[in-house]
Amino acid sequence: MKLKHLSAIPMLFVFSLIISSCVVNHEVEKRLIGKWNPVNVENLTPQMTLSQPMKTIKVDTSSDPDTKKEIELTLPANPDEKTAKFQRAVATEMRSPIMIAITNNQRIVEKYFPGKTATGTWKLKKNGKRVAVKETKTGRKFTLDIISLSDSIAVVHEKLPLGEIKIKYAKQK
Repeated sequence: MKLKHLSAIPMLFVFSLIISSCVVNHEVEKRLIGKWNPVNVENLTPQMTLSQPMKTIKVDTSSDPDTKKEIELTLPANPDEKTAKFQRAVATEMRSPIMIAITNNQRIVEKYFPGKTATGTWKLKKNGKRVAVKETKTGRKFTLDIISLSDSIAVVHEKLPLGEIKIKYAKQK
């Protein structure tokens, strides 16, 4: 009789852990759903920071062709090829809003790059601290580590092939 009670206690413990982990994910999922516009992209790769002469350029960050929203970026004047590719990737990220949704129990993500849209699926990992994304067409996988998340602001860390960046997003109303 005591043996049945002893085996039930670990099962209840495991069941409560599963339920509690799902609750955290649902809260994070609710906050993630919506359209997010990039506000700031920060370079986290030390070797991409150069002590060269700098130049300031204006970049249109608006995703709507009828409006114009410019920001100023300070970049090295004469970067090498790898640094130039990384700078283009950072500039592209600044112009690429992201839409995260759940439709018919399917988690869908769309990233609006200038001139094209990449679609895929997403899921939460590491107790809601990481978003794993898989692109539909290419099958490419990448992750976004959530640094902070509120109802209106999200800050994520992304590893690109050329370096690492931190992106601050604002939720579109």
